[in-house]
Amino acid sequence: MTGSHLFIADLHLDPENQCVSELAMRFLQKAHGKQHLYILGDLFEYWLGDDVGLPVYTQVLEEFRQLRESGCGITVMHGNRDFLLGEAFAESAGACLVRDDEMIITLGDEPVLLMHGDTLCTDDVDYQRFRHNLREPRWQKQFLAKSVDERRDHAEAMRAASHDASAAKSAVIMDVNAAAVTKHMQASNCHTLIHGHTHRPAVHSGIQPGDTRWVVGDWHDDSAQYVQWDGHEFSLNTFR
Repeated sequence: MTGSHLFIADLHLDPENQCVSELAMRFLQKAHGKQHLYILGDLFEYWLGDDVGLPVYTQVLEEFRQLRESGCGITVMHGNRDFLLGEAFAESAGACLVRDDEMIITLGDEPVLLMHGDTLCTDDVDYQRFRHNLREPRWQKQFLAKSVDERRDHAEAMRAASHDASAAKSAVIMDVNAAAVTKHMQASNCHTLIHGHTHRPAVHSGIQPGDTRWVVGDWHDDSAQYVQWDGHEFSLNTFR
């Protein structure tokens, strides 16, 4: 891990999966002294609100603080699982929280588009409608006003429904739409896109000449795939 900019996503941290949590903490320790770490959504398997999540993930948050103290900047984007991450989380982790669906950074004098990636899956119309409803401020306010038990029950029901719906959909529908990718890259005037969400780590050439799409992987018990910028070029790497 010699690169100064690291990009990860889809850790899906869960108290019930200590293997992934331990792998993530080793990754954060290895990242000390790097220039910046970008987490492109779904850091957590679910997030029921800062008041619920912060007491659960104290060890991980401490690793984030130590990483920040090492001089490494931390940027966290919302994913489809942890879109309720708030400013209390950001302050506790020493991170910059991005609430927008995308952001643009500059590396090597070139703009780079960062996204979680779920908004690119436009063929999955049902999911996009569901996502829109959950991102409504009114829905979020009502959800966060519920008791912890009510929020947990509601989240479990949504996760079960999402699992059943995904099982009934084709892999093609749940992947990104090529036209949507091109649209976002052209609108942002970026020739490089990095995203997660699909759990299909790869490097793709875009429809337009010179366009490249990097997909970071989801995290497993013993390995994770991430994108690295070493100051000159990108690479897709495996951490074990």
